[in-house]
Amino acid sequence: MLVKLVRLGRDAEVKYTQNGDPVASLAMVYDIGWGDKKRGQWIIGTLWGKRAESLGPYLTKGTQVVLYGDDVEVEQFMKKDGTSGAKLKCRVSDLELVSGQSQQA
Repeated sequence: MLVKLVRLGRDAEVKYTQNGDPVASLAMVYDIGWGDKKRGQWIIGTLWGKRAESLGPYLTKGTQVVLYGDDVEVEQFMKKDGTSGAKLKCRVSDLELVSGQSQQA
């Protein structure tokens, strides 16, 4: 299980399956490194069920949340400039909204 303090890089997209089940797509980022070496690590997550539907309006760009994720995997891809990149993907088992002001990503 992955537990991490992250911020949302964009507003959550809540959609519905053909069966009517809600699913929210989340783009989250956290910082790796220190000082000049700091960079962002992206996590793409999916939150299913009523929790996705009820939290959707609150999951806006810059909002900080504590992520509880399962089924974490690395997806590798080629960037437009020809270099390789990677992002984490996970199934979000739960989220906790962190109080305070949001930061713009």
